[in-house]
Amino acid sequence: MAAKIRVLDSANRTMQRLGYLKLLCARSATFETSNLATLGNYLLETISKRVRIGPPLPEDVRDYVRARLTDSAYRDLRKQVLKDNGSSGPFAIEIQDVYLANPSLPSRTGKLVKQNWRRYPYLATSLDLIKKGTYSALTRSLVLLNLTPKEELEAFERLDSSANPLRISREQSLLFLYCFIDNDAEVLFPFMSQLLNWNGSSIPEKDAGQLLPEIIRNAEKKHSTRLLPREDRDRLATLRKVADSIEAWKERHDTGGGALRENVSVRLEPFCDLGLLTKPDRDRYEYRVTPQLKTLINQWRSVEDTEPFLETRFFSTVACCWNSQAVGANEQEATDALILAHDALKSPLGYSPITDLGLLAGIRLLAQKSRILELNQTTDLLKMLQKEDPNMVRFTVDRMGRTAYVKFLKPTAKQA
Repeated sequence: MAAKIRVLDSANRTMQRLGYLKLLCARSATFETSNLATLGNYLLETISKRVRIGPPLPEDVRDYVRARLTDSAYRDLRKQVLKDNGSSGPFAIEIQDVYLANPSLPSRTGKLVKQNWRRYPYLATSLDLIKKGTYSALTRSLVLLNLTPKEELEAFERLDSSANPLRISREQSLLFLYCFIDNDAEVLFPFMSQLLNWNGSSIPEKDAGQLLPEIIRNAEKKHSTRLLPREDRDRLATLRKVADSIEAWKERHDTGGGALRENVSVRLEPFCDLGLLTKPDRDRYEYRVTPQLKTLINQWRSVEDTEPFLETRFFSTVACCWNSQAVGANEQEATDALILAHDALKSPLGYSPITDLGLLAGIRLLAQKSRILELNQTTDLLKMLQKEDPNMVRFTVDRMGRTAYVKFLKPTAKQA
């Protein structure tokens, strides 16, 4: 079996706030196929539509306009908002700006701009949420949507600050963390490990970005000696170019753009949403590590240990990060959670991917009941249930011959 290249396919100019992925996944799940233009433009049209608020204008929105909307395109809005402390109005402002201004978010950066609509969907494809080419929802998108209250999705269409969709819940953070580790481990582990060396001091974005060229080159070299399909060889060639481009930016004084920021932001900003990094100033690109990040890295151990980590101790590690007194789920709790997850994820033929099934069940158990069900335990339990009653559980294999899909044919005897 070919080793997975765990480096993001496309990390340049991608979105910083993970909440936007909820809208992309919801849109992709609505249609069997789509395309990049349709998906990217839909995202921007939805989050850029203007809503009317105030007067009086909320203080957090007024301060956001003052600090963040400094481009000349917002000159008239700034004049209106800053005049008389926002007591005139009402004001027409993009719905994403209202949500980004909310003080409950760990960062106020990450506003999406229309000219980059083409680049934003790539984070969803790189994290295995949306299928490349057809831009249709993968099952992992359905996991996210099952962890997203309908009020959050509706809040993209009409303003509802109480259901701010850019906030990331504990359940959603579990899924996003798994996706990042599964798809970017060869950069994330060495990168985050080196960030810990700052020992709680503020880490400027540019300093963090200077770590990337060597890390990316090491990942590329590790795979370059293998026999690879054309698609993977092209990916390695792209990684070499990315490392060279970041290197060229290292000595520049301006960090307002370019390859360095484009490739480092996606390895910093989302981890503020996940609680692994913090920002002393929500408007500046400076970061501090958290104790939770140290716990994660200590339990993860190494890049080579990524697969065992995800399979055997991912949920227990997150429980430690949360200071949760979680215990292992018993057989009945685990079986019930798996059946509920299967009902939510199954295809028209009745099958669901075992990994996604285990993720949804494990996330719900930990976040809602302080119970731990690791992915390898999911597989073992399903095999045990099938052995006890072959007419209850059925498996199928993927194209590599691995047992990858499961179908519940009837409720378990324990449930009946």
